[in-house]
Amino acid sequence: MSFLVFHMDKFKREAVRGLQSHNQRERKSRSNPDIDQERSGLNYDLKNSGRINFMGTINRRLAEVNLAKKPRHDAILMCGLIVSSDLEFFQALGPERTRVFFETCTEYLTNFVGAENVIAAVVHLDEKTPHLHFSHVPLTPDGRLHANGLYTRASLKRLQAEFPKFLQGRGFAIERGVEQAPGAAKVHLATREFKQQQEALKRAQEEHENETRGLAEARAKLESLSGQLEQYEQMAAEAESRLTEKTALPEPGLFNARAIHEQASAVIQTQREVLVDQARLKARNAEMEIIQKDVDKALAAARAEGEKEAQIHQEEAARLKEELATARKTWAAREAGQRQVIEALKANYQDYQRLKALEAEREKAERANRLLAQVKADHEKARSQSAAEKILSLSVEPVEKTPGQGVSR
Repeated sequence: MSFLVFHMDKFKREAVRGLQSHNQRERKSRSNPDIDQERSGLNYDLKNSGRINFMGTINRRLAEVNLAKKPRHDAILMCGLIVSSDLEFFQALGPERTRVFFETCTEYLTNFVGAENVIAAVVHLDEKTPHLHFSHVPLTPDGRLHANGLYTRASLKRLQAEFPKFLQGRGFAIERGVEQAPGAAKVHLATREFKQQQEALKRAQEEHENETRGLAEARAKLESLSGQLEQYEQMAAEAESRLTEKTALPEPGLFNARAIHEQASAVIQTQREVLVDQARLKARNAEMEIIQKDVDKALAAARAEGEKEAQIHQEEAARLKEELATARKTWAAREAGQRQVIEALKANYQDYQRLKALEAEREKAERANRLLAQVKADHEKARSQSAAEKILSLSVEPVEKTPGQGVSR
């Protein structure tokens, strides 16, 4: 299951023009290396058919609502929402389904902020991961230009909870981001902060690589100087051995004065060379000590940086592990809840079927009772008619007369 990435940022007047240029790719970006200029033609705006003037759209909307007072010079005139997910999510969707996803996001956000307040809904496909830039004027339902009044803590919480559910209802397998623990300072990073952290991490990695290369160069230089130092030490040892070979001069005489002078001059020259080599050796030793200190310092800094980097990675790994465990618990709880709901629905359906059968039986009984009542009524009516006819026949029966008999009065 992929997670929904959702960021909100606020923009004052001086920042609107820059966001317009970025969203509509009005000029080549030098600060964002993730943009592939050759793919910028794949971008599209779900609100407008072409490029627009953001500030002009904002001014027209504010003129329509006729604000009670003119906005301050530092007022928030536009809010930008960024919606995305991981790359695997969009690769699984494909281009057509990806457009449907962003259209669904635009539909929900439009209902949230009001269609008349939407400035643009630009989808970028020329960066590493597809994402939606949804820009709008932050007008409250009662017509106030008030971003903080529109995005309150309660409304943001509701938005972050309902938005993923809305997308799930449209068939997208996506979850809301893992919520931070209660009492955390921030729920999510703003767009600028998110990019700044990514850039800072990238710079730290580059600095670490530069320090590693510098450390390797320093080690190579140290090894080279160590070899030179050994050569100087060997030269000094040879000079000292030459110096100690002839330390005593013969007694001067009439016939050896020139030879003694030459020998003394050679000894003095050797001593001078030894002194020069010793001075050079001392200078090299001092230089080596400085370089050794720098190398030790670089090693210590690299070791500390490595430990710090390792600590950061360990903390990040622990945080991700904790978030994964929390997500798994959430999924397990939701699955259990769904199973309970399914079982309850099954029980309700069975009860419904039983009630439906009872209702059918009741209707059959009522129809039988009505039919029986009708039969009884018809029977009673028939009996009544038969009795009346019998009485009528008895009352009109003729009287027989005998011959010669008159009628009595």
